[in-house]
Parts: sequence; C-alpha cells; structure tokens
Amino acid sequence: MKERLEKLVKFMDENSIDRVFIAKPVNVYYFSGTSPLGGGYIIVDGDEATLYVPELEYEMAKEESKLPVVKFKKFDEIYDFLKNTKTLGIEGTLSYSLVENFKEKAGIKEFKNIDDVIKDLRIIKTKEEIEIIEKACEIADKAVIAAIEEITEGKREREVAAKVEYLMKMNGAEKPAFDTIIASGHRSALPHGVASDKRIEKGDLVVIDLGALYNHYNSDITRTIVVGSPNEKQREIYEVVLEAQKRAVKAAKPGMTAKELDSIAREIIKEYGYGDYFIHSLGHGVGLEIHEWPRISQYDETVLKEGMVITIEPGIYIPKLGGVRIEDTVLITENGAKRLTKTERDLL
Repeated sequence: MKERLEKLVKFMDENSIDRVFIAKPVNVYYFSGTSPLGGGYIIVDGDEATLYVPELEYEMAKEESKLPVVKFKKFDEIYDFLKNTKTLGIEGTLSYSLVENFKEKAGIKEFKNIDDVIKDLRIIKTKEEIEIIEKACEIADKAVIAAIEEITEGKREREVAAKVEYLMKMNGAEKPAFDTIIASGHRSALPHGVASDKRIEKGDLVVIDLGALYNHYNSDITRTIVVGSPNEKQREIYEVVLEAQKRAVKAAKPGMTAKELDSIAREIIKEYGYGDYFIHSLGHGVGLEIHEWPRISQYDETVLKEGMVITIEPGIYIPKLGGVRIEDTVLITENGAKRLTKTERDLL
C-alpha cells in the first residue's frame, strides 16, 4: 500500500495536483485494503492519505484499513475539508453532479484526471495479487469441471449455473465474478448468453463461461463441449478455435503489443474462413475488476509486461448453428505466458 501511495503522490507533484479524491470502490480497496459496503472515500493531501467512511462503516474500516480512518455523518464534512483546494485529482468515473458540488460547495475550480496513474499501478500485479488470482483460478477450474459433469440432456441451463455458483462459494469464493454463462444450442452463438431456462438438448454445443471472485480478485475461464457426439461442422470450428487459443497463449510474452497478440489468433481464424464470426477482442485484463486494462484487441497498442494478468479467449459464433469459445486467465511472465486456469482444453 505504501509504494502505491508513493507513486500516486509523485504523480500529484509532477502534475501540480494539491489533493486527490478517490471514490471508485475497487480503487478505494486498492489503496486502503478495505471496501466499505456503505461507501468510503480516500483523500490524499500532500503525502498523507485518509479514508473517510460513514459512521456505520467505521468500526469495520478501522479493523481492515491500512490508512487512518475518519468517520463522517454528512458529506458536507468532506466539502469543508476540501475547501481551498486549488486543483483536485479525480477519477474519470466520478459523477458530473459530484464534480459540480465540489465546485459549488468546496470552491474547487480545477480538476485533473488521475486514471492514467491508477491504470499504470493496477495493470502490473504484485506477487501477493498473483497468488490471490491463482486461488480464484483454482476455484474456477473446479467449477468448470463440475459444470461439464452436470450438463446432461434435458437439464436447464440455469440449473447448471446454480450448481457451479454454489460450488464456487463452497470452495471459498465471495461470489461469481460475473453472471455465469451456460449457453446451449443456438444460444451458444451469443457471446454473452447468460444461463436461461432453455433445456439442453442432445447434439447441442454448450459454452461454459464462469469466474470466481476471491478476496476481491477475479478469475475467468471458458470451455465448450457437445452433448453427445459432435458433428463435422462442430468439430471443425472447435479445432480452429482451439488452435488459435493455443497459439496465442504460446506466443504471449513481454514486449509485444496487445494488438499483435490479438492478431495472432485472429489471423488463424481468418485463414480457416471464419474471420467474420470472431466478433470480439481476444481478451482483457483481469484483477480487482473482471474487465480491466489492457484490452487485448485490434486497437490496443499497450505493450505487454511481466506481471500483467489477461485472458486469451478466441471464439467463433455462427447464428443458428452455435458457437465455440475457449478461454484461460493467463499471467505474463519474464519468459512468456503461464496459464492460471488449467482445465483440459481438448474436450471434443
């Protein structure tokens, strides 16, 4: 926590920012070690940082926070503290109404966005963060194996999702990282086909996409199976996606751009004639948020670095026929990439 704040303070000095106001819950957690359910705000003043929380969150925040904690009853107390601030650093997600209130009630005239420094800090995971994400990935691996075992003809998609979400919690997850996707048959062609009441049928492709939130950090994995024996077309698109995914994982390394990594998988899918059916980016960063920096896309020039955690998840989605996606959470290491989700990929 200390090193993170030191880098933030350095950014403040370099950009003539008097104080910083942090409100986004994941960023509050990142700098303080606690995330009050009722809200909390960090104010950085000079080289000192303080967590401000509502009175009902005070005792818990005192136990968990790595920063000094101050309770407030009315938000006016924060406006009063920020009076005489010339330039306030804020996150881009801060609401327009709150910025207007800072102008009116605290007399602040100038604001500077601090998203870039927070992005630069959070995009590289520490050893401790990686260990937590690895545990989240272990939980997701157990859940996806359970889903594969649970999927049978006649079962509703939501039944499968309920079973695996229960299993994740029983294995230590706080909750699913996102709404579990169990998409069967024609619904497997929907990249975000969250589990529905549809009954799974023989011959269906089934996309299983799930993740676990563990100790504030996320994991993400996708596997695709067929109920029964795959037909020729199903097997073909599966093998194309599998080749693209394996090649991209093998190629990922520090020094290449996110765009270059996306292109490796995209070109393979294009070569087989399915380029128009790969309709999303190759992946995204994973950490305190399920989707964070970098975006592994055709448009992201971010240079991959050791310590980044990303997903690699090519897919082919053919309306009415179905879809295939294979995804792993991956750590960029000094020598390449390490799969943190390890469930077997050759499932057809």
